[in-house]
Amino acid sequence: MSDKKKILITGASSGFGLGASKALAAKGHVVFASMRGPAGKNAAQAQALRDFATQGQHALHIVEIDVTQDSSVASGVEQMIAAVGGIDILINNAGVGTWGLQEGFTPDQVKNLFDINVVGPLRMNRAVLPHMRRAGGGYIVYVSSGLGRIQFPFLGPYTASKHAVEAIAESGAYELTPQGIDTTILQPGAYGTSFLSNSIHPKDGALIEDQPAVKAMFTAFAGGFEARAKSGQLGNPQEIIDALVELVELPKSDRPLRKTVGADVQGPVRAINERCAEVQGELLRMFGIR
Repeated sequence: MSDKKKILITGASSGFGLGASKALAAKGHVVFASMRGPAGKNAAQAQALRDFATQGQHALHIVEIDVTQDSSVASGVEQMIAAVGGIDILINNAGVGTWGLQEGFTPDQVKNLFDINVVGPLRMNRAVLPHMRRAGGGYIVYVSSGLGRIQFPFLGPYTASKHAVEAIAESGAYELTPQGIDTTILQPGAYGTSFLSNSIHPKDGALIEDQPAVKAMFTAFAGGFEARAKSGQLGNPQEIIDALVELVELPKSDRPLRKTVGADVQGPVRAINERCAEVQGELLRMFGIR
């Protein structure tokens, strides 16, 4: 393809990151799929990606990055720079969910969650942005969530982390736009991935046993989620993979600040986005930024 991009994706061992890595490489882009433990816990996933690359003759590479470790992030980014000379697009996808009574999560659990979901993208940005500036531009995509705008019970710490990602991404976008670096926040709805099974559960999970009314609410919510999954009412993860490919291939002038994907979030989340954009515009003008 004529407009081949050099793309770094975090959290590429499963879910959206894995699917997007393969789809973008198949489209002719140069993709560095990063993950923890490609020679250890994720060895099988890393090898499957290598096999995919070999069979299709795709420019798909595996790089080890743990977004919670400064040295790992720096090393992974430098490996990509040394191999292909730059990074056009960073997709901040690595993340983990939570599922359970908010009171049951320990402070250390929540700290660890924020280290991955919120500080992780900041580490990645600090490593990548100097290279983008030297190149005269770039593009950062954050895989956020519809839960970055709305709330449900039993998802509190995760929701808080995605609200934080939304704030960091938008605030950073104002600072990066004058440097020729674009930002998009992708907001998926609920999808039939391994989100719940891979989520962090509260260490003090037994607390809910002393709260029968809350336990009944949790049981009903979990049952409703499971029923929607079994009946096919959750979205197809391919929608998010397709959205990431679409964003990568958009002309620079068409890159949106936010993109909402999923039937369950299109109405409520887009409505919040539109109103917030109006308010933000007024505030920025008030302080002379626009």
